Amino acid sequence: NGLLTYSDRAAGEYKALDASYRLVDTYRAGNGYTIDGHGIEIADNGHILLQIYDEQPVDMSQIVPGGRPDATVIGVIIQELDASRNVILEWRSWDHFALTDASDDIDLTATGIRASHSNAAVWDNDGNILVSFRNRDEITKIDRRTADIIWQMGGKRNEFAFVNEDRPFSHQHDVRRLPNGTMTLYDNGNNSLPQYSRGVEYQVDETSKTITKVWEYRNQPTDFFGRITGSVQRLSNGNTLINWGGDAGPFPFITEVKPDGSKALEMYFASGERSYRTFRQSWKGDPNEPPTLVLVTHSVTGTLH
Repeated sequence: NGLLTYSDRAAGEYKALDASYRLVDTYRAGNGYTIDGHGIEIADNGHILLQIYDEQPVDMSQIVPGGRPDATVIGVIIQELDASRNVILEWRSWDHFALTDASDDIDLTATGIRASHSNAAVWDNDGNILVSFRNRDEITKIDRRTADIIWQMGGKRNEFAFVNEDRPFSHQHDVRRLPNGTMTLYDNGNNSLPQYSRGVEYQVDETSKTITKVWEYRNQPTDFFGRITGSVQRLSNGNTLINWGGDAGPFPFITEVKPDGSKALEMYFASGERSYRTFRQSWKGDPNEPPTLVLVTHSVTGTLH
């Protein structure tokens, strides 16, 4: 609808700006919860999909050897709000997930534990909900009418056979279902050996429970490893925009790749910053204040000053 949204972590809400960067709307979680800043989805009908982190005290000594009786565990709540901001779906990880199903690199004897850690929640093409749980190495499909789990892909509760794939995704981000039915995600690859990150696309057969890799991109000849964050966006021209995430490092923060695997664009932060997620979209801003950045082009390259 022409608005920009962003997460105001301090306020615990999302805000929307118009083309002049004026605040025009605010989005908050329902039932007294505070949003997590990993992303908001807004449908054409005004429905809103939100992720929430829910801290609860848990006596982990009753669950795992060496667990702390005074542990704090962060669960995940997924909310869908209608156009009037009424909660019409509230899914709680506490009702569906065992804490011991977290990935093996998650320390269940720690004082603070992120056993699930969602980083993407989107509507699937059939109207149900896909959620990426980083700390479970899992994509979960949720029935938006009943809040039941339809299936679990990856991780310890995996229901799918992987085809044409020798390294299931690990600590992934940004699951998206494309109009043609395939699924893209950014595979950080934390728990795979060797460690490298990639953009990957799968054909998913929900009846036979098979997932077939149909495309991937990893930087060659030198792999990139983004330990945290990252995203994959399939563009209308068939190119794919990959945000490599990770900590500040020597590699670009985004690469745009053509279908033949060649690079169409790369961008770097000179100061070594990182970006959580990147979108390439048409946008024309009309700021009320003078711009503070100017693009200087150098043949096929450009620099913002």
